[in-house]
Amino acid sequence: MRCARPVADLLPTAGMRIGDRVIYRGRVLVLMGHEPMSVPDRRARVEDPATGEQFDVAYDELEPSPPETQGFDPAA
Repeated sequence: MRCARPVADLLPTAGMRIGDRVIYRGRVLVLMGHEPMSVPDRRARVEDPATGEQFDVAYDELEPSPPETQGFDPAA
């Protein structure tokens, strides 16, 4: 049986990696680490790049941050 929704819709945080910028409640933070997928209600460690403060949040509340545009875009 095929799933009607794309996998990306089902697992919106699957593409996040350690060091990536993420959004948590409107704040852009850096993902420092997280518990394995097998842990129920897993947590993630994030850091505020402006202050250096690190804290734990619910992993499911994180969203990938859109890529930043930097410099000249040769495709433009």
